[in-house]
Parts: sequence; C-alpha cells; structure tokens
Amino acid sequence: MSKTLPFRASAGAMHDDGDPHWCPQLDRRVAVRLVGMSTLAAMAGCKAAATTASTVASTTTGAAATATTLKASATTAETGAAITLTATVSPSAATGSVTFYDGSASLGTGTLSSGAATLAATFSTAGAHALTAVYGGSSTYAASTSAAVSITVSGATACAETLEGEEGPYFVEDSASGYDRSNILTNLDGSDAQTGVPLALTLYVFDSEKSCAAMDGVQVDIWHCNASGLYSAESSQSTTSDSWLRGYQITDANGKVQFTTIIPGWYSGRTTHIHLRLRSSYDSTDDSGSNTMQLFFDQTLIDTLAASVSPYSSEGANPTTNASDRVYAQQEDGTTLMTLSGSTAEGYTASFSIYLPIAAA
Repeated sequence: MSKTLPFRASAGAMHDDGDPHWCPQLDRRVAVRLVGMSTLAAMAGCKAAATTASTVASTTTGAAATATTLKASATTAETGAAITLTATVSPSAATGSVTFYDGSASLGTGTLSSGAATLAATFSTAGAHALTAVYGGSSTYAASTSAAVSITVSGATACAETLEGEEGPYFVEDSASGYDRSNILTNLDGSDAQTGVPLALTLYVFDSEKSCAAMDGVQVDIWHCNASGLYSAESSQSTTSDSWLRGYQITDANGKVQFTTIIPGWYSGRTTHIHLRLRSSYDSTDDSGSNTMQLFFDQTLIDTLAASVSPYSSEGANPTTNASDRVYAQQEDGTTLMTLSGSTAEGYTASFSIYLPIAAA
C-alpha cells in the first residue's frame, strides 16, 4: 500500500534529485491548514510568481529620473508687467505638464512640448519672489522640481490707463448670485458645457491714479461667444434660457481674478474677442457701458483654429481680422492683445493687467 511521504522526506528527495524546480506532492489540505500556502511554497522552494510580478510593476512606475530647470525672461520687473517663464525637463521625451509656483502659490500650468513648457506670469505685489517649476511626472518619468529663481518686482511709479472697448450688444445684467463664479463653461445649473480649446485666464486690476496699486473688491464681469459665434441669454440667438460663458469674480487683495473658459469663436463683422466690465470705486453700479474693454488673440492662433481645430474649423475663416476690426484697431489700438502659453491640444493660459479707470476711446 502506497503512503504519502512525510514532508521532511519529500524535501530531502528534492535535494537529492538536484532539480530545484521540482515541488513535492504533499497532502495539500493538511499542509495549507498547518502553515498556509505562501509559507508552504517557501519551504518547498517554489517561487510566488504573482508577488514577484507585482513588485516589478511597482518599481518600474516613474523609474526614469528627470531634471527640471527654470529660466525667466527677466529678473526684475514692475508690478503688472509680464515675465515669460520657461521650464525645461530632461530627458526631452518626458510628457505631461509643469506647474509654476511663486512660493507656495501656483502661477499656472504649462504643457510640455519637446521637453519645454512656458508661462507668461504677472506679479501684483512688489518685493522678492522665489519661483519654482514642478514637473508632475508620468507613468514613465519621475517628478522633479527646479531650483528657485529669484525675481525682484518693484512698484510701478506710473502706468497708462487701459483703453476702452465698446460694450457691444450682448451684455446681460448678471446680478444673480450664480454668476459669481470662476468657471463659466456651463449654464448656472451646470448643464450644456461649451466645447472648445480651454483657456485659463488670469486678470490683475491696478489703480492708475494711486501709484498703480493693486485694487481689491473690483467686480470683473466677463462674457463672450461660444465656438460657433453665439452668445447665451439672447433672444436674437434663441438662447434666452442659457447662461454659459458669462460670470464675474471679485478681485482679491492682489487685484487678481481667474476664469476657466474656452477661446471664443467669431461672428460676422468682428474678430475673436472677450468682453470685460470692471465695477469699482470708479464705476460702482453703472451698467451703461463705462469701464468696458475687450481682449484679443494673436491672429496666427485665430487662423490656425479656423483652419484645422474642431469645432472652430466648421465655421471657416473669419473675413474680419484683428487689423480690420473696429475695436481692436480703432478703439484699443491693439493694446489689449493677450500673450498665451500652451497648445491647441492641451489648452492655453493667459495673464493680463488692467489699469483703472479705463480711458474713454
């Protein structure tokens, strides 16, 4: 009558046989109850394949080291002046995004392209600013942080008032509490999100009559058309029940507000633009069209969107360019053209400084 070999004899047989891959035939029910499967495998010389595979997977994630460096287009500036920040991540094959910081405060994010990401930053407070760039890493490349770059910002002694741009026909009084929002992509109830190239817009408001000091408590209203050239809340456009791409924010102690939106499309007779109204001590309640302005986009970007980027390309090229637009060319003299950082694939960031009171055209 055959018998199951004792565990000790089986282990010795494996040793005598000289085959390290051989595992003994044990009474598994008894063995598992006594020592558990993982311990049994170790005693018998069997490898735990699942555990090994898990270990390998966890050690390969983010294994490739990276190095991030940061450069600024200038090391000194006045408040309100833009400085271009460029982060370089090596190896250049690294993908993802870089976030730029002023101390612990985020200035914005740039998308890596061929190992570089840029951001146009504006500073509203004088003094020394320690800037860093943080690469967030990816499934292949590890995160890394640049050394700090010091920027000295001085208070502007003089600044020119921002030029006025007409209110236009599509302003809607937005006193409802829901319009007090940073993200204006949807209706107030969160429905009907508008599609297009993302735009993260940061605005700074300064007082040109008080040594260009940052202005807090200013209500900054924003409204613009969608990628198809339509405005919400307009009976003429059959959008009376909509409220997308409209809202306002109140400036903080640094004169700063931020909006999450998209790059607008165009409609007949106008180039691509964004409307703003600023209600402050210079214009606290008036909604008759004073202290209004418009922001504009680089013509090359506008042409690129029309030619090859959906949903803008479905509208075709706009016959009205910046140069032929009455507000851009005649009212604001091209002074409210924004500088953007980013790409059509990942979206853009922009920063712009406004000096009150706005000068009448």
